Amino acid sequence: MKIVMLSPYFYPHTGGTEKYVRDLATAMIQEGHEVAVITNNLPKSKNAPAHETLPEGIKVIRLDAVDLFSYLPTSFGQFNLKMLEGYDIVHVHVPAFSFLRSVAGKIKQPLVVTYHCDVTISEKYFGVPVPPWSVPLFEGSNNAYARTLLAKADMVYNTTETYAETSPVLKHVPHRSIPIGYFYDKVDETQKKIGMTPDKKNPRQLLFLGRLAGNKGCDYLVKAMPKVLEKFPDTKLIICGDGEEKAHILDLVTQFNIGQSITFLGTATFEKLIELYYTSIAYVFPSINRLEAFGIVQLEAMANYTAVISSDIPGPNAVMEVGKSGLLVPKQNPDALANAIIELLRDPERAKAMGRRGRELVETKYNWKTIVKQVVGLYQEALAKKTK
Repeated sequence: MKIVMLSPYFYPHTGGTEKYVRDLATAMIQEGHEVAVITNNLPKSKNAPAHETLPEGIKVIRLDAVDLFSYLPTSFGQFNLKMLEGYDIVHVHVPAFSFLRSVAGKIKQPLVVTYHCDVTISEKYFGVPVPPWSVPLFEGSNNAYARTLLAKADMVYNTTETYAETSPVLKHVPHRSIPIGYFYDKVDETQKKIGMTPDKKNPRQLLFLGRLAGNKGCDYLVKAMPKVLEKFPDTKLIICGDGEEKAHILDLVTQFNIGQSITFLGTATFEKLIELYYTSIAYVFPSINRLEAFGIVQLEAMANYTAVISSDIPGPNAVMEVGKSGLLVPKQNPDALANAIIELLRDPERAKAMGRRGRELVETKYNWKTIVKQVVGLYQEALAKKTK
């Protein structure tokens, strides 16, 4: 089968959608399919050519574009429908919606759409609260537009049903849910190379890994740390990532006088990330809103035998087995977050058992070989629907 994927953003830039598209395309190629990705060269990268074939065999076409209002990539007519000729399936990833708008109702091939998340305004930017009146105005108009476009697709799917059933878009659109997969072979190769084993965990080390943005909730984790340190004063939190909220988070660390217990690493190499996961007793995932629709980083932690403490929000709350591979806590609740952390610090053997169960889930439920079969099944349904 020949598939062309249209994605607003793609490699070399990083993010949940970018990683998903590349991994899904790679898994498709491994199963004998041909995949091309048409994308925008955004954020602008001087090292990203207009045409290339990645080592995995993915053919990539990058269009010159501008990014309006930070999340509305526009290629000013460079994309045209002739670029889709010869492909069996057109698979569009949203948001943003520019590619979907260009093809919906205009192509002969089946149109499959992956709806990654609702477009949501974070509660604050750079530590400054967003005016509450602006949120329903922006989100309401965007959701209505999304529903109109998705109605023209032959097949729509997202990554968890808990997210879909609470989405102001998907709950009005026929859809399926297929989880995200994870390639754990590279983890295993690196783990062996650097000599990491699950028994090397530091029972007092916690890890946060992610962009320091308002929706990631790292500030709530920092607010939880004083209570954790009252019970376990030798606990260390490693914050790995960077972003616009870093200054605000640093201010909180100073305010609580807990700098001696928190280490900021910024970005890290893949080898360093594996080391951090393997030596941490738990990975904390305190995201707060619907921009987080799954949380691939949870799979990364589970692949590295690490227990997860996650916010109980739609999407991320469906990834783990609650109580078996991790714990859920109410979002934006530092006290509840601290209690969950303390629960695992008190019983590191239980945390290690959660890490082992998480790894089992990655090898089975979240194995890309399993997931590709489900996506191909949707392609086949879409083809059958189109030929009726």
